[in-house]
Amino acid sequence: MAASELTSSTAWYKSVWTWFWVAALATCLPMLFVYFSRMWHLPHYQYFPFAIAAVVWLAWTRSDRNFYPPARIGSLLGVCLGSIALLAAWTLKSPWMMTVAFVFFACGCLNAMRGKRDASLLAVGLPLLLLVRLPLGMDQILVLKLQQLTTVLSSLMLDVIGVAHAITGNVIQLPGRELFVAEACSGIQSVFTLAFLSTLIVVIYRRRLWLVPLYLIVASLLAVAGNVIRVTTVAVAESWYHFDLASGWMHDALGYLTLGLAAMLLVSFDNLIFSVLHPISQSMAGASSNPLVQFWNWCVDDGSTIDVADSYYEVAKPKKRFDTERAEFRSWMETWQNTPALTAIATLGLTLTIVSVVKASQVRPTGVEAGAGLFADGLIWDPSPEWIAQAESSYPITFHQVARNGEDPRLGRNADVFNFSHVQADSDDIAGQFVISQSYHEWHELCLCYQSSEWRLLDREVERLAEDPDVATNTPFALAIFSNENGHRGYLWFSAIAENGAIVTPPPSPGRLGGRLDDAFNSDESEGKRVMMVQLWMPVLDRLDAEVTRKVSQDFVGLRELARQSVQSLKPRTSLTSASEEN
Repeated sequence: MAASELTSSTAWYKSVWTWFWVAALATCLPMLFVYFSRMWHLPHYQYFPFAIAAVVWLAWTRSDRNFYPPARIGSLLGVCLGSIALLAAWTLKSPWMMTVAFVFFACGCLNAMRGKRDASLLAVGLPLLLLVRLPLGMDQILVLKLQQLTTVLSSLMLDVIGVAHAITGNVIQLPGRELFVAEACSGIQSVFTLAFLSTLIVVIYRRRLWLVPLYLIVASLLAVAGNVIRVTTVAVAESWYHFDLASGWMHDALGYLTLGLAAMLLVSFDNLIFSVLHPISQSMAGASSNPLVQFWNWCVDDGSTIDVADSYYEVAKPKKRFDTERAEFRSWMETWQNTPALTAIATLGLTLTIVSVVKASQVRPTGVEAGAGLFADGLIWDPSPEWIAQAESSYPITFHQVARNGEDPRLGRNADVFNFSHVQADSDDIAGQFVISQSYHEWHELCLCYQSSEWRLLDREVERLAEDPDVATNTPFALAIFSNENGHRGYLWFSAIAENGAIVTPPPSPGRLGGRLDDAFNSDESEGKRVMMVQLWMPVLDRLDAEVTRKVSQDFVGLRELARQSVQSLKPRTSLTSASEEN
């Protein structure tokens, strides 16, 4: 019996392969619930329900309402890679990796499906790729870079309009107030939303997949343009009319307005592509034998242009039967269409789902991905202005700045900044800052903060002063080296202290993936506890020699140890004091 007869004789809801794909996708759901609950707290990823709904709707309306076995190479590859990612997600307790598995399974299923116009629905899964967050904190870096670009372009617009201002980092200084771009342009997340819309346009209008990078680039440019309009409008309203558009419902309305404008421009760009990249009619003399014409049509013909003459010539051509591809292999797989196989798949799917539920319950909060966001509530420790004087460092403190409850967005939620200066023997001044910032759900990669300004990361290593495990200063710290366009260097020593006084070991690479791999094979007594970050930042004109670097490292470790002892000496109720109680 042919594969097509076997398939057509079985209703989709009774097919073994329907429940095979349901079992594969359902196995991912417990950890996906954790992943999506965290993503909902990240404004630039809040499009994900629409992405899932759009893919489900397109797959259902374009398919023949049947599910097929993974007989194609793409489907088999999706199942294999999805299984590997599934095992990795269980091992690492990683919702992110489970999302990768879900995307592989979904694309494998879509590749096996077909419709009246489509030999495969694989392209329908394109928006699902945007469910996977960029690894290694690259999404944060992208947002910060876009804020920086938005600041520069908004400044140019304000110069043209004639609004007096100055820019410092990502802050626009107006005569009456400071305007933080991250605050005035909370809609910077529109770049991700427009990226999703661009993939949706490609799928809906069946554009060629090689155009996807171009659509994503245009979406990013339109997002920046929309954000520049938004920031400029906020600045003009504040400067000319003393009207605050940086907060409240009018701020949100302005954001939706600029996002809608950018979306309409994206649709206009798609119409431009449709007008320019159209196929050449086969009815033209010599077109059918011209290899350049054939190559051009292969690149641009997405089936949306109907030529009457071409339709006449196409009638005589035999249509490719979708169900004859690898017919023998598919027929063998269809022999599994029986009650025992259905029972086995249902049992296996239920078992794997239970395992996923258990693994999902073991997932701990993970910083930026956590439901509460990057910061945790409350202070771990409230250092006094005289605290740092107890340290055996040779840097006199010149200024102590205290920021609480996010009053200075540049410093985070709660921070203590101790400015210091020091004169070396060769009369070169060294100045910098020792900063305590808190509280976080886990290790916070401070390199990202400096990369968002004018500093470029050159190197980032995990260092330690002593190899003897009995020495208190043995616990490693992170040391990063930066440079700027003027050739100056910046040195950053940073570490984390948990609320129980334990020093957190830095991840071996600057990002959540490196930290997750490290956590999978190394236990940490600080796991599940809030942490505070301690850092020593030192910008210098030229590279520090090894002896000076070693001396500063010793000073940093001494300051960290003093802070650790102070945290450890606190009573449990003090360490849990909330920021509101502190104030």
